[in-house]
Amino acid sequence: MSPVVVTRRGPALWARIDRPGAGNACDSAVLTGLEQWLAGADDPGVRALVLTGTGRSFCAGADLAEARGLLGDPPALRALLDRGRRLVRRIGTVGVPTVAAVNGAAFGGGLELLLACDIAVAADSARVGDRHIAVGQVPGWGSSVLLPLAVGPTLARRLLVTGETWSAGEAARRGLVSEVVADADLVAHVDTLTATLAALDAPAVRRMLHLARPAVDGAAWAREWETLTAHLADQAADRRVP
Repeated sequence: MSPVVVTRRGPALWARIDRPGAGNACDSAVLTGLEQWLAGADDPGVRALVLTGTGRSFCAGADLAEARGLLGDPPALRALLDRGRRLVRRIGTVGVPTVAAVNGAAFGGGLELLLACDIAVAADSARVGDRHIAVGQVPGWGSSVLLPLAVGPTLARRLLVTGETWSAGEAARRGLVSEVVADADLVAHVDTLTATLAALDAPAVRRMLHLARPAVDGAAWAREWETLTAHLADQAADRRVP
């Protein structure tokens, strides 16, 4: 069974990452499931895409166990991480609104998935943060690019450099999520939101997304990727030292 459960709820196509025992971390199978979910946006009946998680996590980011297993095969590791990077960038370009229904912890790559979505609604118990630094890593799926656009450069630097986390309420006050609802109300609230979006003129929505989505500097994406690959190369070299 796929670790991503894709469900049609009215006009919206939901993807629920279903690896609660691993914090809904993104391994290769999750990336495949999310790629298939994004392909569903080509269905003219789909008017919104919604991403959420099972249990207490939205997404803990890239699967560190899988990544560590590939440290001895740098090309394979880069290919895995590049899949995640391309997925995040694709979320930000689909022709329908994308909604993060943040049911729990969104750290690392999970934060990057949140940032890629047009609208983020958080459950009251959710917590968010970059957290790459807490595990000795640097981002590669867009935190350094998208976070300053969401909360401003000063707060972005704080989250990136300290690895601290924010409550759902703090994330809303800082503009990282648009609103916070009770945990039990999250799905119904997002259903109402997607029904509202579906009632709008579809061509106008596509053009509004083109206007409303931030202009992202391609050089910033390149700098982040180059920094990550250099960091991974250093880590691989360190592991070869007797």
